[in-house]
Amino acid sequence: MAVGTLILVGKSKTTLQVRFTNKNGKEVTTNIRESELSAVLLNQKKGAIAKLEGLEVEFEEAGGQPTKIREKGQLWVQASANAMTSASKSSNMPQPSHPWIKGNFHNPYNFVPALPRNPERFEADLAKELGDHPPVPHGVYCGDYWSGKITVTLTAKTPLLIPDAANAKSHPNNSDHKIYLIRRNAQNQPYIPSTSVKGTLRSAYEAVTNSRLSVFQGHIDRLAYRMPAKIEANLFPARVERKGDELLLRIMKTAFLGHAAKLPRYKRSGSPPDKGERVAALKYENTNQLPQHGDAVWVKVSEGFVTQIRSRGSSSSPSKDWEKGWVCVTGPNINGKKNERVFLENSQNEMLAVTPEIKALWEELIKNYQKTHEKKIEARRKEGKQPSAYLGKNPGDTGFSRHVYDVNELVLEEGRLCYVEYSHNRVNALIPVTISRRLYKKSPEKLLPSSLEPAASINHFSPADRVFGWVKQGSDRNDPRSSYKGNLRISTVECVTPDAIERFPGHGLPLAILGEPKPQQTRFYAATDKLGSPLAEGANKEEGYQDETKGLRGRKVYPHHCALPTGYWDDPMNPAQKFPNDYYREYRQLEGEDQISDQNRSIQEWIKPGTQFKFEMNVTNLSNVELGALLWLLDLPDEHFHRLGGGKPLGFGSIQLKIDWEHTDLRIGSQWKEFYRSLLPVQQTLSQSQECKQAFQKAIVEAYSNEFERVSFIAAFLRCAKGFEDSLPIHYPRLQQKPTSEGKVFGWFIANERTGKNGGRKLPLPHLIDDSGLPFMPTQQ
Repeated sequence: MAVGTLILVGKSKTTLQVRFTNKNGKEVTTNIRESELSAVLLNQKKGAIAKLEGLEVEFEEAGGQPTKIREKGQLWVQASANAMTSASKSSNMPQPSHPWIKGNFHNPYNFVPALPRNPERFEADLAKELGDHPPVPHGVYCGDYWSGKITVTLTAKTPLLIPDAANAKSHPNNSDHKIYLIRRNAQNQPYIPSTSVKGTLRSAYEAVTNSRLSVFQGHIDRLAYRMPAKIEANLFPARVERKGDELLLRIMKTAFLGHAAKLPRYKRSGSPPDKGERVAALKYENTNQLPQHGDAVWVKVSEGFVTQIRSRGSSSSPSKDWEKGWVCVTGPNINGKKNERVFLENSQNEMLAVTPEIKALWEELIKNYQKTHEKKIEARRKEGKQPSAYLGKNPGDTGFSRHVYDVNELVLEEGRLCYVEYSHNRVNALIPVTISRRLYKKSPEKLLPSSLEPAASINHFSPADRVFGWVKQGSDRNDPRSSYKGNLRISTVECVTPDAIERFPGHGLPLAILGEPKPQQTRFYAATDKLGSPLAEGANKEEGYQDETKGLRGRKVYPHHCALPTGYWDDPMNPAQKFPNDYYREYRQLEGEDQISDQNRSIQEWIKPGTQFKFEMNVTNLSNVELGALLWLLDLPDEHFHRLGGGKPLGFGSIQLKIDWEHTDLRIGSQWKEFYRSLLPVQQTLSQSQECKQAFQKAIVEAYSNEFERVSFIAAFLRCAKGFEDSLPIHYPRLQQKPTSEGKVFGWFIANERTGKNGGRKLPLPHLIDDSGLPFMPTQQ
């Protein structure tokens, strides 16, 4: 083996050479064939050749020429022809995301990239085990595959929340506020279900092997985003009508801004109205009743306002200055709203056939509206308030529009009133109000590469499916072809620490409000490419789920809270406790009238930090690479942690897993056969099983043409496991340093999207590996 240095020559410094001392003691410089570069160096040459200048390498000599060139101290891994081609197109690392931003806090969640699993990645020998193929049989010990038991110690780094949901109690002052104890076993010790540990490990295993997603349901519909508050020039009122068996869309254009006449309906609350301001609701002349949504009417219109209105029924026009129309009532959904609308019909209206595509534009949007607001609607109904009622001036006190709470609005059918965005003889959007949400062009499902979709059959199993098992999505569970039990089982998880539970007095510790997944926040969830790269700062929201070239950020994870101040978990019942550098305790709900609500929960116990558990993991017929990935996860570097249980966004649930090698017994199939033939002790080859970790790492290098810890999903996983070391607090986005009892975060997102002077910066969620935080005020300075 020889050692040399890489140099760049030529006018543009693009020719790569190696300088070394040959076997005759003479210093020589020679050109390098790409086929002799390791996968890592080839990838570097294609993507950032300048970084290779002066790099020390080692290689073999053949006829005086360098072969198998790799970075000094690294393994030789050859890139396949396809890998060489793909390396020239893209790197496995997402683009750095906004390292110039110095934030005030970190978001509680982020993403580990999930790269497309193209078949050419898995052509090399070890890399094949990261690809798709059927598992080996369960019924025999296969010769070169590993079986046996792994004994594991689990240590809680931060408190664990394993709630006993079946025995939750209601708070005496609020029946919707639940209080939880910790699950216990028959010995009154904390009980962690083995399925919970298995789920934690599976999620991590999927991430570090870049396996298929085990579950990806509920993402077939397009998501919606909020448009700026302006009326589009190509937005017209419309009504769905039926002609025989065909649904038609009547597009009603007028000379008025917004193409509909204003119908006086509401009085502005507060100070007396200005001179000439309409303050009374316009009613039917003959009945003195308020016009209702969908009514057929005759109206007189002056300067865009309805001045007289009559129910149409079957009567003809009272006179030529009366116009035919339809009443559209959306409700008091804006502070200070005074008018509803009348859509005006005439013989010149254009009629369009309602195609399945047009129907989907409406029904997907209304479904998104109602799902987004279902909890708020339910809360109003529980309080005895009508969803449509106007309750006051404060944000959220306006009435909801009918399309938000009326389930009948879900279907685009005859009589439906709406607005249509219509240009170049094409319907681009169908919306319920003039300032509305809009559908993204693509659903999340359309942006997920097929190679990452849940396996459809046993022939498409990725590593996680083969090791942990598989259930076919949307299948009949009784069909034997729709599930596979996997090759890993976890025994009872036994607590070995006495006095492991900390109890809280009274009604317990009220936790801060947890957020909900919001994939419609495209700047956090959508990626600009298939590598999981964040959107650019300032990009338009609609660019997120725009077309098949875009992607998803990856697998959602909750980074470990590693830089907590001393005493952070001590004395949790003290709500006023504050720490140096204005670091607030983020897990405890602040005192206030909303401390106990249906939005948060209380706990009467938690599992103390430092508590230890032990369990055994039985594995059957795992390949070197499959076992190596598992062993690597069970023996992460110090100060790297997995996440388990509830409250992870608040810092709970960081655990360390370590293998107890003294009580671990792993052998390949041929060794188990020898043992059962002789019934005599057979020496274990633990050193050989530990070498499986190297096989896993080498397989990753082969498949993704980069150094192991620089492959994007490995780098991001390690960052998640270690956490951020910059001492910034971790919490949901908010506009100020001090948390509020309401736990509201929408203000930050509104400010981030603000337009005009001092508008929002439109910041995305940074990539996990270079996340320097987000600012409290995401607006232009």
